Amino acid sequence: MVRSLGGIQCLSQRGHVEEDNVDQIFAEFDLRDALMNDPSFTALLDLKKDDVHRKLRCLLTNPNFSSEELEKYYPPICWDSEKSLDFLCLLSERLSWRPLEESPRYRAAESRRQSLRRELESRKQQIFNGKSVDDIDQNLTQESQYDDESVKDLLRFVRNKWWHRLQLPEQFVGGDGGRLFYDYLHGLFPDLLMVSYRAASGICARESWFANFR
Repeated sequence: MVRSLGGIQCLSQRGHVEEDNVDQIFAEFDLRDALMNDPSFTALLDLKKDDVHRKLRCLLTNPNFSSEELEKYYPPICWDSEKSLDFLCLLSERLSWRPLEESPRYRAAESRRQSLRRELESRKQQIFNGKSVDDIDQNLTQESQYDDESVKDLLRFVRNKWWHRLQLPEQFVGGDGGRLFYDYLHGLFPDLLMVSYRAASGICARESWFANFR
């Protein structure tokens, strides 16, 4: 039986490509051409481009960030919603961390935690921008207690909701990989991600949890 794979004619038997031919097939296979002709991939790529354009428009018109800062703290611009939420959740975990033993290493880690919290709280006016945790939909905050003007508690809210997202109302998740929930959060607190990244990259850049976000 002869089958076509991205313009390559592949010999196969009983509907399966011969194992001996796999290396030859993929040596000639144009992955980029195949992906760009895949409607599901191009739709995903278009969605990603739109997301990056939207973030850039917001940041370039935001007087709180200079062009120098955008060049230095650009990585989150290219993150998808799920990675953005994962970062905020791990940042919340870092703020809640307590050393398990007394040692110079752990004391240094605790000192960084306190510095991180001070830096974030010093930017609370920029993050909240006239809003507070109280402005979040009550369907999301019910049965929970949060300090409505604490950046640490705002991040704790994000962590609690995203890590228990199966319990969220459908309009905030909807099986969309975090996009609906993140867009709702970003609509209320548009500077939260960039301010958080700026603080974490300056204080926690060498910590293991930050490795995936550099």
